[in-house]
Amino acid sequence: MTAGFDLTALVARARGLRTRLVARGVLDELADASDVQSLARGLARQGPWLEPVEQPVTWGRVEAAVRRTAARHLRVLATWARACPLLDIFYADQDRRNLRALLRGALEGASVDERLAGLLATPRLPERLLEVLARQPTAARVVAQLVLARHPDAAMLTPVATRAHPAVLEVEHALVAAFADRSVAAARSGDENLRQFVRTRVDVCNMQMALSVAGRPRDVAPDMQFTDGGAALDRRAFASACDAPSAGEASERMRRALAGTALQELASLAGGDPVRLEDVATRRALEHQRRQERLDPLGSAPLVSFLLRLQAQTMDIQRLVGGVTLGAPASVIRAALVTPWS
Repeated sequence: MTAGFDLTALVARARGLRTRLVARGVLDELADASDVQSLARGLARQGPWLEPVEQPVTWGRVEAAVRRTAARHLRVLATWARACPLLDIFYADQDRRNLRALLRGALEGASVDERLAGLLATPRLPERLLEVLARQPTAARVVAQLVLARHPDAAMLTPVATRAHPAVLEVEHALVAAFADRSVAAARSGDENLRQFVRTRVDVCNMQMALSVAGRPRDVAPDMQFTDGGAALDRRAFASACDAPSAGEASERMRRALAGTALQELASLAGGDPVRLEDVATRRALEHQRRQERLDPLGSAPLVSFLLRLQAQTMDIQRLVGGVTLGAPASVIRAALVTPWS
């Protein structure tokens, strides 16, 4: 049980909501959809647990329905939570993912639908604000809107995102630092499983940063792009990975530095790809929380497990939509899914 907070009612609610998530087998079947319209029909057959897709069906409207579904589940949990550190940590991580996509989208001139793809609304970044941010023409305008909304990450983002030519990696480091500040503080009032979950998330973020930096010219020393709060990857190993001539070599250096830890396998499987690292980390986190749930059914693990499943569902339906739209083979789409089989 989380210190200072009774999780019993919240865990029971999370277990109930988990039965309303789309099963892996259904996602695999949806990968065979011939187009977005048939994909939307397949989702509609799952019952009232998924929000309806507005007509006429487009991939952006399917994405919006998925975001509304996730937001509804989170509202149910928030009603029971009151002041739960675990939800605060989940919101901080989603804010990091959301703002990374929105700021990258602004820097790259992506369409509104592309910027919103796979995002999950939070109390600090509700659906309406996400849409407003996705329409901003520059990263500086995105941050200006965050300032107006009094978002807690705005202060860290302002110095790096409002320059004439913002550096993507500096923006991403600011987001990771903001996430670590919020989540490490919240985890102090949680159980050991929750604290370890946060430490691992910070480690994975540092690993992704090293893979993004390796083999590329940079104006900032690697030490300045490291974020404290992790446990397995220390500053020296991070700097060594950043100095590698390629992302593949960076992954190998981290694999050696992380020998004997749960993150060693992640470095091996990442293959130098930050996106693949995120996928593998999500899969392994789900497996770990499932084991923890059996050991401590009234601790934080059942709730962490549900929240990760909700994130995985959002990611997977986004990949289904994108894959079907592009006409990708069903086998390729299935291989990218992260939702577990049970």
